[in-house]
Amino acid sequence: MSQPDRIEFITELVTPLAASLGLAVWGVELGGAARPIARIYVDVLPGAEPAPSEKASDDDLLPQGVTIDQCAELSRLAGLALDVEDPFATNWTLEISSPGLQRPFFKIDQLRNYVGRELEVVLAAPLDTWPGRKKFSGVLAAVADEEFTLSLPDTSRKAEEPEEVTIAWPFVRKATLVHHFPEPGKKLGGKKDSKDSKGTRGGAA
Repeated sequence: MSQPDRIEFITELVTPLAASLGLAVWGVELGGAARPIARIYVDVLPGAEPAPSEKASDDDLLPQGVTIDQCAELSRLAGLALDVEDPFATNWTLEISSPGLQRPFFKIDQLRNYVGRELEVVLAAPLDTWPGRKKFSGVLAAVADEEFTLSLPDTSRKAEEPEEVTIAWPFVRKATLVHHFPEPGKKLGGKKDSKDSKGTRGGAA
């Protein structure tokens, strides 16, 4: 099974499990070498509200509203389902996490709600119009069907270079939201629950 097929398989398997907990699968990442890691990012399902008994304190609530308990329960359900289906040839690790404040993007439609926000984008290969450059950081100015435009700050480009760059989504290797923390030195991150396949489940980190 190829990596894209494995990601699609995991997404389709976990999506209904997440929905039963009021969550939506934001995206799936596969990493690791000798021991594969499947990272599943979840966000609050639009319109979903946790039951009163499931509501967490402010300290346990992630920025997007996903609770540690939800991550832990989805880790349990997804781990059981994936152990049965066994999408990996070796032992593997499952991680469930919110996208966090500096969320990664997995498809272009996810960008539409972030126009006006700063993004960091890494390309698989340089654009013909920007030879030798694969990394851009700028404000998301527009999103079209299969491409988006970044407005580049003066500090990240030469005087003779354009003020904007338009990128086709298939050229993107990685795109993440840039969050500027109001208090230097204080960084909030997404909490997660991880589970080793055919082993014990790790605690939230």
